[in-house]
Amino acid sequence: MNFDKIYLPYGLTKWLIMKTEHKKSQKDTEERIISAAKKVFIEKGLDGARMQEIADEAEINKALLHYYFRSKDQLFEMVFRNEAQKFFPKIIPILSNTSIGFEERIKLLVKQYFVLLLDNPFLPTFIIRETNRNPEDLVKLFSFIGLDVRALKDTLKEAAGQMGFDEKFSIHLLINTVSMCVFPFAARPILTPVLFDNNSQEFNKFLEEREEFVSQFIIDSIKFKMSRK
Repeated sequence: MNFDKIYLPYGLTKWLIMKTEHKKSQKDTEERIISAAKKVFIEKGLDGARMQEIADEAEINKALLHYYFRSKDQLFEMVFRNEAQKFFPKIIPILSNTSIGFEERIKLLVKQYFVLLLDNPFLPTFIIRETNRNPEDLVKLFSFIGLDVRALKDTLKEAAGQMGFDEKFSIHLLINTVSMCVFPFAARPILTPVLFDNNSQEFNKFLEEREEFVSQFIIDSIKFKMSRK
């Protein structure tokens, strides 16, 4: 008996095709909902968003939205975790990578943040606002996205030792680096009218230049600190 070719009954074949197409359709709908929810939540936050708005943005009816996500909180949790996972890049692997010098590590860390934030300029405001709304969930969030706080502290301590600094300086260094990357995006509504005359193109140009500026500023501060030891 030749098993090289097995022909299924027409009815079974049709059923398998329809089932596959149905799964693909479900996945497409779910992705459309999540994309729509992200847009609405980032603009209005959990408290200001409405399920009807999300359904309208996804171009589906509200009943179908509730079929996929029973509550606004459930949908928000998925969106927030996804976005928070982007917001905390792989700090530990970068800082602990001894195969490259500290200058390259700083440049790589800054680059990761700027690539992320240029693609998601409203992400910092969203993360900060929602974290302040429910800070007790931070520990669970860190665990979910795989950010080991103890490992981060150990990495900072080790990096400080490699450069001959105390641990406190390395914490300042990390906070300075991240905040210098994030602040222009979080403060965009203030900076654009005050410093750039509401010229979005000029502000975007400033952001493109800032990656190199931040990297060099941090590297120079480290070199200055080392020269005074």
